[in-house]
Amino acid sequence: MLNSFQAVVILMVISRIDNVTDAGTFVIAYAIANLLIMVGRYGVRQYQVSDINEQFCFSEYFRLRILSTVLMMLAAVFYTAFLYMGGSYDLEKSIAVILICGIKAVDAFEDVYHGLFQQQGRLDIAGKILTIRLGIYIAEYMAVYFLTHNLIFTTTVCLITTILLSVCMNGSVIGIFTYKKEGSRRSHIKELLIDCFPIFISTFLMAYVANAPKYAIDIVLTSQEQAQFNYIFMPVFVISLLSTFIYQPMINRLAIIWGERKLRQFWFLILRQTVLIGVLTILAMGGGYLLGIPVLSLLYGVDLAAYRTELVILLLGGGLLALVNFFTMVITITRYQRHLIWGYLLISLCFLLGGRRTAMAGGIMGISAFYTISMIALAIIFLIYIFVIARLSIKKSSAKELRQ
Repeated sequence: MLNSFQAVVILMVISRIDNVTDAGTFVIAYAIANLLIMVGRYGVRQYQVSDINEQFCFSEYFRLRILSTVLMMLAAVFYTAFLYMGGSYDLEKSIAVILICGIKAVDAFEDVYHGLFQQQGRLDIAGKILTIRLGIYIAEYMAVYFLTHNLIFTTTVCLITTILLSVCMNGSVIGIFTYKKEGSRRSHIKELLIDCFPIFISTFLMAYVANAPKYAIDIVLTSQEQAQFNYIFMPVFVISLLSTFIYQPMINRLAIIWGERKLRQFWFLILRQTVLIGVLTILAMGGGYLLGIPVLSLLYGVDLAAYRTELVILLLGGGLLALVNFFTMVITITRYQRHLIWGYLLISLCFLLGGRRTAMAGGIMGISAFYTISMIALAIIFLIYIFVIARLSIKKSSAKELRQ
């Protein structure tokens, strides 16, 4: 919950002090960081957790994460430098984006430890570490910004605190685990890079699609419109992150069930979680229609009464995004992850070709509808994938029984 709500509660403080410049900067910096963190994670977490036979040792996952985290920060620096030299960003905005990306880089690197904890059946330890670290980060960010009204100073202080907390807490517990510690060989890391590349591309494109409306608005609309859109978009992002409550703890269990080819149980669990996400989405849309606008207007100190319809449309898109994330995890467990790329690539191209024009022509309503329609299409594509995988699995099982 802290991970899901961190941007929401921090933006509450920023918007009441500077609801145009700093609020807009924080929002787009957070969106960029959430895109680039996919470079840092490289799609390895689900693969690592479902590697129940330890095909790769922890040192290989660790070294790969060092490489991917460095690449993440290089991408952040080059991206902001390009926009700064092109005149799109000023120096303050560029620095803020790099610093917030630095905080997310800590999340990306720490994730390799939490993948090990979950692989060993101790996801609770990762949860405790995240609870303490994120709780301190959120409280510190709000307090320092409230006192200084300086986004760069606040982010710098919180980056230093985040690094220290992550090193101390994860370092203090890693020694209690027994795991495969053989020194990595280059061929193994190369194999891991190849195996996880489709997942990386898919999660990167998934993050792009999830935040694509923000990037389109950042180019063609004003900072004030960016802030207003994100006030109503925040519940959507929260739904997506909260959905990890539903399926993240299931990865190891589903991997074992799939490995044992208990297909009936496997597909039943998938159906149950899909229905649960659907029910939660309907409840969120109803609550958003009745209470969403008054609550958001109160939280952020702005009048959002004109955006009730847009909020409901976006909440539907958020529920569909949660479903897409769940389908992505299922397809990864079955090791058909290389096919994920095509679905995400198709939707990303749609946003690249039409997102900017839609935002310019239809404003916030146009980009909201475009986003939700894209999520519907992507969910259908992945559902078709899962049906095809199910048929292939049944055929393989039947053929194996006949040979026996």
